Amino acid sequence: IANAGLYYTIPRKPASRWTHRFNLIDISYIYLPWMSEQFKTDFIDRASVLKASYEDHFILDWSYSGQFTNQRKNSNRSYIKFNYSVETAGNFLYGMARLFPFKQNDDGAYTLWHIPFAQYAKGDVNFVFHHIMAPQHQLVYHVGLGVAVPYLNASTIPFEKRYFSGGANSVRGWQARTLGPGGFHGQGNSMVYDLQAGDIRLDLNIEYRWRVWNFIELAAFLDAGNIWTIRDYEQQPYGVFRWDEFYKQIALSWGFGLRLDFSLLVLRLDFGVKLHD
Repeated sequence: IANAGLYYTIPRKPASRWTHRFNLIDISYIYLPWMSEQFKTDFIDRASVLKASYEDHFILDWSYSGQFTNQRKNSNRSYIKFNYSVETAGNFLYGMARLFPFKQNDDGAYTLWHIPFAQYAKGDVNFVFHHIMAPQHQLVYHVGLGVAVPYLNASTIPFEKRYFSGGANSVRGWQARTLGPGGFHGQGNSMVYDLQAGDIRLDLNIEYRWRVWNFIELAAFLDAGNIWTIRDYEQQPYGVFRWDEFYKQIALSWGFGLRLDFSLLVLRLDFGVKLHD
């Protein structure tokens, strides 16, 4: 396992509302030259949360992210938060592979240090609007969208870069990684950790927050969203994004929660219920 990175951050100045971060280079390399048949039987061949951790991969990427907010300290005015990111991987290596004799595997993908390198483009956008109705009451609207596309040297996105749905920061009526992609319901209605991931993400949330005392808040929320795949993979039936189908596959959940807001730290407990599967 080898990781290396070089990052450059432009912090938000007092008069500015923007923060910028550049990942000039980020390398992630995992190679397993051998594993026993017993290990494969016990941990790899069946649906296991460990499976994705024992797959070879090589990612050389570059990314940029920005964040904007017009929130002011000690102000009761409504405010927005907006962040976005773009990421791309494998383009430099692919160019080198076309110039120099890189080895190719049985699928025709170029390899470096025994592993086909990942090649993809990825973009994410998140928008949050805090509507302050009164000093102790606010409505929070959130829209999140992400798309990742593999190309040239790759047919899929590396597992660690794919999207998942459900859990505390998504559609809270589902446990993490148990929703989608699309109309895919796992195998035998059981969770399939490595297959319940996708290339497109949609999250929609609205939450009412009421500060009842000092640092204690109550919340009620409605969540919607799902993930989809870019391509129609045989192991993920009904998971591909289709314009005439995706809106029927948007899951809904509702619930309520408790917040302990200590300014520097927020403890959150949510209870979500499925509304539309």
